[in-house]
Amino acid sequence: MNANGETLKMLLLKAPAGDKPYKDNDTVHQLLNWWYHILKLAEPALDKQTLFSGLEADEMYLELKRDIDMIPSLLMNEMIYEPSIPDKEQYIRLIQALLVNCSDTLFTSSVKINSPCDAIENTLLFIRNFFYQYFDFDYRVTMYCMEQFNYSFKLKLDYWKVKLKQSSLIESLKNCISEKMILPNSYFTFRKISYLEHLFHLIEAATTVITEEYVRDLLITHNFNAACFIDYETNHIKESLKNEASIDESITLLQNELANINLLKDKHNISFDIDMPGIKKQLHDWVIAEMKQLKSEANQIMKKDLVIDPDSKIQTSLSVAKLAAIIRLLVADKIIINKSIAPMLRTVSKLFTTLQKDEVSFGSLETKYHAPDKATLNIMKEMLQKWVGVIQKL
Repeated sequence: MNANGETLKMLLLKAPAGDKPYKDNDTVHQLLNWWYHILKLAEPALDKQTLFSGLEADEMYLELKRDIDMIPSLLMNEMIYEPSIPDKEQYIRLIQALLVNCSDTLFTSSVKINSPCDAIENTLLFIRNFFYQYFDFDYRVTMYCMEQFNYSFKLKLDYWKVKLKQSSLIESLKNCISEKMILPNSYFTFRKISYLEHLFHLIEAATTVITEEYVRDLLITHNFNAACFIDYETNHIKESLKNEASIDESITLLQNELANINLLKDKHNISFDIDMPGIKKQLHDWVIAEMKQLKSEANQIMKKDLVIDPDSKIQTSLSVAKLAAIIRLLVADKIIINKSIAPMLRTVSKLFTTLQKDEVSFGSLETKYHAPDKATLNIMKEMLQKWVGVIQKL
């Protein structure tokens, strides 16, 4: 009661939002809608701590908290006994949105109020647990939840970063969370928060010594397909490419990386960002794009090379498959000792002809070199046996 003897209810009823719903036939939606309008009306005065007709802000927050605490039981009764709710999913999501909006209105005031926000978080958790099938997991979490999440997990990430000796992987995780905090149009959803909570719990529950490789495998297995982690993976590949002496060696490295990516084991029914492709898909596409770029550069270089006169080429009666098998045999027996296979094969494709073509395709030759078919290998065995007889006649 204020100095003029007016009760809280009397002061609230003077608010332009109208009478507070207290009747038996009023719904949780009506109650929250009323509170949301009250908070929006009171928003300019929240910083001054004095509201309508001298009403103290603390009194209003206490009344709000009492109403929020009643919502779980009221909502259960409505969902079970109220036949007038035609679409329960839409109704639950409307309640969810109103709770988030009420919390954000309280949070944006310069005076941070924890009590009503905590009550709202507990109510949202109740709705998420009891009405899981209706809850919108892709709706944004409250600003209050984001602040609590940021504080809690920043401490954990800082600890892991020190433990892993300033790991760049942990730094990429921090950047991912910070990005959602800073960018105006970026936010965390209930799904993403739940995902990160589960992921961090798995890291904390590790029965082995936590290493960067362990965390990386965990992120891949649980399909942490955030852009920051994709950048972390591709940056490692870029660093490896810097050590390669030629385009062909770089392409070979990327081919090996592609084979490793295809062997990654990830869960298909879980991901950090449901609007983005999975880790394997993103890394696969990135490597393919890099290979195409390098091959394009190689083709440009080849166009500048001198054109070899067809009469100067080594003309053979072999097929591309047989030629590739012979070269593979010479490499296996260490007769050809080039350190890099791809440049050597490119030279062979320029210098040799086959029975069918004067121009040997480097791509075809490389494919058949690395994966010779059984029929060709059987023919090569017969050819070698024939060579034994030829040698005896030399």
